[in-house]
Amino acid sequence: MSHSTTQAPPSALPFTFGGFTIPAGCRRIFITAELEPSNGDPRIQPTGFPDIGPVLYPDPAEKDGLICLIDGEAKMGQFLEEVCLSDKYEGVWRSELTGLPYIKLTSDGTLNGDFVTSTTIDGHRFASEYVMGAQFAEVSAEMKKAFDEQAAAAKAKEDEDEKKTSPKKPSKKAGTAKHEFVLWVRHLLGMKTKDRCPASHVPRIFKVAMEYDPMALLHGFQISVKDKLTFVGLRSPRAITGSVIGLGCDRLAVPGVRFDPIGTAAASQAIFQKQRITAKRIEARFCIDVSLLASMRLGDGEQARARLELLIKLALCKVAWFIGEMQDGKRLRTECDLRLVKNGARFWLNRIDGKGASFPFPAITTAASAGLGITEPALDFTPGHSPLVLRHVASKPKNDGESTEGEGNGETEAPESEEGGDA
Repeated sequence: MSHSTTQAPPSALPFTFGGFTIPAGCRRIFITAELEPSNGDPRIQPTGFPDIGPVLYPDPAEKDGLICLIDGEAKMGQFLEEVCLSDKYEGVWRSELTGLPYIKLTSDGTLNGDFVTSTTIDGHRFASEYVMGAQFAEVSAEMKKAFDEQAAAAKAKEDEDEKKTSPKKPSKKAGTAKHEFVLWVRHLLGMKTKDRCPASHVPRIFKVAMEYDPMALLHGFQISVKDKLTFVGLRSPRAITGSVIGLGCDRLAVPGVRFDPIGTAAASQAIFQKQRITAKRIEARFCIDVSLLASMRLGDGEQARARLELLIKLALCKVAWFIGEMQDGKRLRTECDLRLVKNGARFWLNRIDGKGASFPFPAITTAASAGLGITEPALDFTPGHSPLVLRHVASKPKNDGESTEGEGNGETEAPESEEGGDA
C-alpha cells in the first residue's frame, strides 16, 4: 500500500528549523543545488561501467538536449549517510547526532571489543544479515523469557513438521535459545513463526526501526533473513532521495595510453579511451518525502510528533551538510570534482514550480550545531542504544561450490537446525 496519500498529523506540522518552515499539509520538499566543475575543466566523469559507458538520454520535454546521470540515488544515499559521520570507517556519529540510536557489532559484544560493522555504515542498515544474526551479550529477564518462547515455538513447529514426514521418529531434544537480534525483532512484532506477522502488527516495524536505527527510516530497508524471518512486507522505501544530473550534455572520448615497463603484459603499451561528458548545467536534486515519514507509526501522541519532527530535521541536515561540503568543491570520483554555484541552492514545497526560494543550508547547519533535541524526553529513546552493542557471529568457512552461511543461525542450538541466514 502506498503511503503517498497520508499527510502529517496537524500536531506535527508546521514547525520551523534553522529558518526553514515546514507548513501544515506539506507532502514533499524538493531541493536543488546548481554545481560546476571546481577546476574549470568542463570534462566530467559520470557514473558508469567500462563496457556500458555513461547513462545519457534525451530530455522528454525537449528543452535540455541530452541528460546524463552523473550520480544516481544509491550513490547519493551513501553520500547523505557519510556526511553524518565523524569516522566513516567505524560509523561514529558527528557531534550533532550524539545520542541518536544505532547498532554496533563487535567481536565480543562489548563496547571496546574489536569493531566489525555498524548500522551507520552497513548498506542494509539494521536489516543487514550481520546485524540480524548478531547476539545480545547480556539479556534482561523479559528478553530471556521472549527468547525462550521463540525457541519453544520453533521446537513445536519442528516437531509438528517432523510428525507429518516421519511419524515414528522420536522428537529431538530442545536446544538452548539463542539471543539473536532477529528473534528479538520477531518478538517485538508479535510473530510466533518466521513467516507470519499479523497484519495489524506490521506497522510496528517503524517503531522498532526508530528505536534501534532511525536513519533506516530515511534511507529505506527490507528485512529478509533466511530460515529466521521470511515474512514479506517488513520494508520501507527511501524517504530521502538524491541524484546529480547533467543537462545539455555531449559525449566526449578522452584517449589514453598505458605503458608496461616490466614487460609482463600482452602488449608493452595499451591504447584506450575514457568516456567523459560536458554539460551546460549540472544539478544535485533532492526530495524529502514528508508524507511517507508522516504515515509511519512512530509512537503515540507527543512521542509520534517529536519523532516525526526529528526525522524531518535529520533529512534537512543531511542535504544541508552535503551542500555545505560542495561550497568549496567535493570530489565525487577521480575526474568529477564539483562545487556549488554561488546562490545555487533552491527549494520548493509539494511541487517544483517557478524558480523556487533560496535554501538556507547555512542556517540549518547552525541550528543543528545548537542542538537537534535528540535527548528530549518526548522522543523516549531507550538508554544504551547509542550505540547498542551486539556480538558478531562469525560465518562458517566457505567450501567450494557452497554459499557462505551464518554460524549458529538456527532457531535452537540443535545442530540439525543450524542453517545459514541471508538477508
